[in-house]
Amino acid sequence: MRARELTVAQAVRLVRRGELDPDELAASCLDLIARYNARFRAFITVFDPPIRGGRRRGPLAGAVISLKDLFHVKGYPTTAGSVAFRDRVADENATVVEKLLRASATLIGKNNLHELTFGITGFNPHFGTAVNPWKEDRFPGGSTSGGAVAVATGMSMGAMGTDTGGSVRLPAALCGLVGYKPTYGLISRHGVMPLSWTLDTVGVITKTVEDAALLASAVMGPDGRDLSVSVRRPPRIHPVRPRRLRGTMLGVPRKHFCELLQEDVREAFERLLTRLESEGAEVVDLEVPDVRLMSFARSVISHVEFAAVYGRLLRERPQDVSEELRERGLQGLMTPGPMYVNALRLIPRLTSSFRSLFKRVDALVMPTSIVTAPRVDQTTVEVDGNVLDVRSALLRNVEPFNLVGAPAVSVPCGLSRDGLPIGVQVVGDLFDDGAVLSIARSIERLVGGIGLPELP
Repeated sequence: MRARELTVAQAVRLVRRGELDPDELAASCLDLIARYNARFRAFITVFDPPIRGGRRRGPLAGAVISLKDLFHVKGYPTTAGSVAFRDRVADENATVVEKLLRASATLIGKNNLHELTFGITGFNPHFGTAVNPWKEDRFPGGSTSGGAVAVATGMSMGAMGTDTGGSVRLPAALCGLVGYKPTYGLISRHGVMPLSWTLDTVGVITKTVEDAALLASAVMGPDGRDLSVSVRRPPRIHPVRPRRLRGTMLGVPRKHFCELLQEDVREAFERLLTRLESEGAEVVDLEVPDVRLMSFARSVISHVEFAAVYGRLLRERPQDVSEELRERGLQGLMTPGPMYVNALRLIPRLTSSFRSLFKRVDALVMPTSIVTAPRVDQTTVEVDGNVLDVRSALLRNVEPFNLVGAPAVSVPCGLSRDGLPIGVQVVGDLFDDGAVLSIARSIERLVGGIGLPELP
């Protein structure tokens, strides 16, 4: 059976029963990479032969996983999507890589990404922009662009990424997949090239919510090499079962998150709300307090910390950085110190206000993106008579939750009239990841899936 036809959980069960060999699954993925990677540009580096953990009975035996090219793998370059780092070879494995190998996963390669991981479209002038397999003239979303494309095409069965302002959830939504950003501090970032120390969160892109929970659960937990990781025991998120919707309180933040929506997105979201209510869920309107301030503070922090990480590159080798990122770096370098400090000081207050919502509801639901995947030649989109730049439109519904560190999952909820995926986002209280995944699993069951794109 081809890896493209399997979820991670299905592959693990078949390998455990002796009905499939992990090497056969990896070979199937390598075959698809050989056939399609030049076209879709999902990978920067392919591990051939793949890297596999020693044990044959680990919880991820049979899972063929790819890594955003920010994760260090000993002996291989970590490019961060830039030619500036293509010759810099890692001398150790990231903690996530070590945990995947201990769980017997097979690592197939390093995924393409938005240049220096600082972007939401997937644009990369160095290795080529990854192509959305649903429509090849569309962006796949970023910055974990190649990971989403790899999973949607079957070149890998699951992908590890990072999410600083929606970089896992958004490409998952635009490519018809599940994207899970855990609560900040549950997964070690040791050995992962940073964009923003304050905001970066390791996440996963998979075909199903079950796969997302299985993959994330294998890499969660304390790590003395990353002191931002919570010292508390990670929440138990796997196995994940659909939540009983009768009596579940779901908050819909219509202000900001549902004000500007592409028509097809609005219709798909309202259909879903009707179905949720028919299953007994109580859907209530509410307002996320200070949402614009959350987005503004996140933007300030990410720009300043990006400039701190890559300032030397921007100064000494500006020719190796696109104009887009040079401008963002300059913005970060020119941001006054007090503005950055005050943005950091806002986090506790805004987080407290955000968490107060969950005294009233079990989770929030909203469209993941206000638009479907934009064309690669678009710089603006028109939504409800308003013209927005593409970056602002794609960030609008995902970036606020990085500032407060909340768990969030994007799940497919339909297709537009022109056949592009639409995602719905479930957001919960800090460390309530199990509830968020369970509600997302219920939505997944209600929708019944949208399938995978046809490959030419």
